[in-house]
Amino acid sequence: MSYSRYLPVGQKALLKRIFVEERRIALDAITGYVTGVGANHVDISLPYGSDAANDYPFEPGMRFELLSDSKGMGMRLQASFQERLTSRDIRLQFEGHLEFISRRSYRRVDVTAWIGVKRGLGHLETMRTAWEEYLRQLRAGVSPAKLSEFEKHPINLAGGGICLPLKAPVETAELTLVFLSLGDHQGVICTMAEVVWTGRPAANGVQPTGLRFLNILEHDQKRIDRVVNNLLKHLEQVGG
Repeated sequence: MSYSRYLPVGQKALLKRIFVEERRIALDAITGYVTGVGANHVDISLPYGSDAANDYPFEPGMRFELLSDSKGMGMRLQASFQERLTSRDIRLQFEGHLEFISRRSYRRVDVTAWIGVKRGLGHLETMRTAWEEYLRQLRAGVSPAKLSEFEKHPINLAGGGICLPLKAPVETAELTLVFLSLGDHQGVICTMAEVVWTGRPAANGVQPTGLRFLNILEHDQKRIDRVVNNLLKHLEQVGG
């Protein structure tokens, strides 16, 4: 099967790490752009700086679920890491067949929440390490207020990501740590997220920003999804 018609050069893809089930406790994902497709492989360029391919802990045979879109349909294909081509480009070997799927769309809700944001900590490796360290500290009982400054913001929230105002300028593919208080009395959520879109900066110097979660505990992602659905259910009842 020729995959080039479904993975043209320049197409964006989400690479979700596949874990052995008992080791899977968190989402671990990165995004990349197709630079070429062969009979049994796809080449991907990572957008996280000139050393991005070295910043991620790739190992031979490491498996990923490659997710993308083609003509309005979701695509899923398993692939395994083959080699680094450059300091920011990798090659993945196809495993199995391409599937067309109905991509899950998380429900979204507008809400006001206490948010902490950390930007400019470094590239992919530094941000991944920082995320793991902040998780460790939260588990150890460190007060979230000691880890980040929190401000109340109007946000748009879903299990897959968050839209919130950030101080301009904001760049696509910028990596950000987000601390989120859901008000469900289960502790603050810490996630590493990637900027996927930006709006026009406002007069007050803030810029509407859409972020996709790349690293987040599965338990926390389910918490967000549950809170969003409960809020929407409440709004529907009030509206009715």
